Amino acid sequence: MNTIRWGILGCGDVAEKKGGPALYQAEGSGLVAVMRRDRAKAEDFARRHGAKRAYDREEDLLADPEVDAVYIATPPHLHCAQAIRAAEAGKRVLVEKPMALDAEECDAMIDACHEAGVSLHVAYYRRFYPKFVAAKRLLDEGAVGRVLGARLQMCAHSTGGGWRIDPAVSGGGHFLDVGSHRLDMLAHLLGDVAEVHGFAENLPARHAAENDVVLALRFASGVLASAAFHFETRPPRDVLEVYGTEGTLAFDPFDGESFAVRTAAGEATHTHPAPAPVHLPFVQALVHGYLGKTPPAAPHVTGEQGRIATRVMDAALGEFRRRRTSPRG
Repeated sequence: MNTIRWGILGCGDVAEKKGGPALYQAEGSGLVAVMRRDRAKAEDFARRHGAKRAYDREEDLLADPEVDAVYIATPPHLHCAQAIRAAEAGKRVLVEKPMALDAEECDAMIDACHEAGVSLHVAYYRRFYPKFVAAKRLLDEGAVGRVLGARLQMCAHSTGGGWRIDPAVSGGGHFLDVGSHRLDMLAHLLGDVAEVHGFAENLPARHAAENDVVLALRFASGVLASAAFHFETRPPRDVLEVYGTEGTLAFDPFDGESFAVRTAAGEATHTHPAPAPVHLPFVQALVHGYLGKTPPAAPHVTGEQGRIATRVMDAALGEFRRRRTSPRG
C-alpha cells in the first residue's frame, strides 16, 4: 500500500478548516469519500476538497471498499458508536477530540478497535506543532533542570455556543472542547497522571455546562501541577508554565508561535511558525506510521493516550455532573 485512502464522517467546521485538508495534503494520503446527513452539503464539500464520492448515510461510507481509514469529525456524543462501527467495518479510526463523552466510552472504543485489529488515534494535533516538539525536546534534555511543577491557566469570555455547551452532545462545555487540548499537552510534557482532584461550577449559570474548573494534578514522576479554566472572564489569558530546578519554560499564550526559556543565564525566546493546516504534521506522522515509514514504536496519540485527558476531565467534573443530574439539582 502506497496511499492511505480516507473517508470523513462529519463535514463541519473542523473538517473544513483543519482535519480535512490535511488528509489530502499529507504525503501518501488521499481523501476518497465524505459523509454528511445533508447530501447537498456533502457533495459541495467533496467538490471543494477533491473527494471522489459524497454520502448522506454513515453505513454507505463505511461500506466503501476504497476507504482504508475513517476520520470522525462529528460532535462528541457520536464518537463512540461511530468508532465502534468503523472498527467493525475494518477501517482504521481517527477521532476528533475530546475522544468521547467520558472514559467509559473511550474504553469501549479502545476495546472495539483491539478486537477488530484496527488502529485508533485521537486528534490531539498540537503534540506535533513544531513549537511543542521543540519545547518537549528541551525539557527532556534538562534545559530547566529537573521539572518540579507546572501551572496552566485559561481565561476567556466564552468561545461560542451551540452544541459545545450542551452536555448531552459535548459531554460538558468549553472545558471539554478547548481545555482538553491543554490537558493533553500537560500529560504529553510531564508524563503519566497519577492523581487528580478538581472542582467545577457554572457561576454565571447561563447554560447547563461547567464554566469554571480548577484542578490539582500529581504525576507519576512526583511533579505537581495546577490548572484553571474560566470562560466568562476578561481579559483573555492562556498560559502554560513548567517550573524546574534551573529555570522556567513558558508558553504565553498557549496557541502562540513562541515559547520562552528563563534561567539564571537570562531569557531565550524560541519561535516556530504554526503549520497550515494545523493538522498537517499530525496527519503526516500518522500516515507514515500506517505505511511503515516510521518505527512501530514511534510515539503517536493512540486511543490509550487520548483517554488520559478524558479521565482527567471526568475527575474534575464528577461532582458537578452529579449535581446537575440529581433530582434536587
